[in-house]
Amino acid sequence: MNKLILAFVASSLLALTSAQARNLTLGHAMSTDNAQHQGMQIFADLVKEKSNGDLTIQIFPNAQLGSERDQAEQVINGALDMAKINGSLAESFEPTLKVMGLPFLFRDSDHQRAFMHSDVAWDLMQESKGKGFIGLSLLDAGARSFYGQKPFFTPEDLKGLKIRVPESQTSMRMVSLLGGNATPMPWTEIYTGLQQGIMDAAENSISSLVEARHAEVAKHFSKDEHTMTPDIILISEATWNSLSEAEQGILRDASLEALDKEIELWASNEAANVEKAKEIGVQFYDVDKAAFREAVKPMIDDALKEPKLGEYVRRIQDLH
Repeated sequence: MNKLILAFVASSLLALTSAQARNLTLGHAMSTDNAQHQGMQIFADLVKEKSNGDLTIQIFPNAQLGSERDQAEQVINGALDMAKINGSLAESFEPTLKVMGLPFLFRDSDHQRAFMHSDVAWDLMQESKGKGFIGLSLLDAGARSFYGQKPFFTPEDLKGLKIRVPESQTSMRMVSLLGGNATPMPWTEIYTGLQQGIMDAAENSISSLVEARHAEVAKHFSKDEHTMTPDIILISEATWNSLSEAEQGILRDASLEALDKEIELWASNEAANVEKAKEIGVQFYDVDKAAFREAVKPMIDDALKEPKLGEYVRRIQDLH
C-alpha cells in the first residue's frame, strides 16, 4: 500500500511539474542542415538546461509556419512566440533596423561579430518596443554576394539586370545604385525565379546558394560581399512581458551562448559549402570591391545625416 501511495505522489508531482513548464514556439524558413537551425537548437537546449526544464522551445523549420514575413506578423500579433527572419526584412517592421543592412558598414567578419555581441546590438533590437515585438538575438548569416548565370566584376555588369532582393527598401536602393533592377521576392521562391528566368541573379551567402539548391540554377558567384547583415530572432512583446525577469535573463544568456556556437557552425558549414558548390560546377570570382563600395557610399552618407540612424552607424563604426 505504501508503495502505491508513493507512486501516486511521485506521479502527481511529475504532472504538476509538467503543467508548470512553459513551451515557447520558434519558427524559421531555413532547412535543418543550416547552421542557423543548428544554432537555434543549441539555444533551445540551453534554455531548457538553464531553466531546469521550466522553459522549453519547440522549433518549426522549413517555413512550416509560413514565409518569413508571415511568421514575423504572427509574432507581432502574439500567435507565435519567436521567429528568425532575414535581417534585411526586419526593417519592414522597425525602420531603425535597416542600419544592419547598409552595404559595407562592417569592415570584416570580426567587426560584424563584435557588433552582434555588443550593447549597440541590444539597444538597436529594443527600438521596436511598443510595436508588438523586440529583437532577442542576432545570428551570423555570412556575407552576401551576387550570383547568377554570369560573373559580375564591377557594378557595370549588373546594369539592367533583374536581381532578387529581400523585401527591404535598403536592399532595393543598394541594387538600384549598382545599376540593377531590384526584384523583391520571398526566400522560398528564389529557386524557381532563377530557374524560370524571372530574375537574372540573386544575392545571398554561399551557404544559401548551396543549401537552398540555388547552385543548381546559378553557377557563377561573385564575391563582392556587399553586406554582412545578421539575421534576427524576434520575440513577441506579449510573450516577453509575460516572462519573469529571471526567465528573460535565461533567454538572453542562452541566446548569446548559442550565438558563439552558431558563428563556429556557420564558418565550418560555409567552408564545406564552398567545396560542395565547386563539385557541382559553381565558379567563384574575386571582384573590384572598391567600385561596389563607392557606388553605394551615398547610403552610408545619408544614414549619417539622420539623427537616430547616424548614432547607430557611428557606434558600430567605433566598435573594435
